[in-house]
Amino acid sequence: MTQHPLKKWIKQAGIQKHISFHCFRHSYAVIQISLGTDIYTVSKMLTHKNVSTTQIYADLINTKKRETANKISLK
Repeated sequence: MTQHPLKKWIKQAGIQKHISFHCFRHSYAVIQISLGTDIYTVSKMLTHKNVSTTQIYADLINTKKRETANKISLK
């Protein structure tokens, strides 16, 4: 029986918890945007019909950046 590539990668990485394909797509999008891949390219890679669907991932990154910046105290 052949193992699906995603399951094989998860096993090789030593990940014990269940990872769905949807979770993998979400992680892929967040990582790509975090690394600077433009939103249009990520949208096409995820085969979203509308770039606004992909914008959700960019908004998530912007929120994390804002939260991190707000932790800086100049006192």
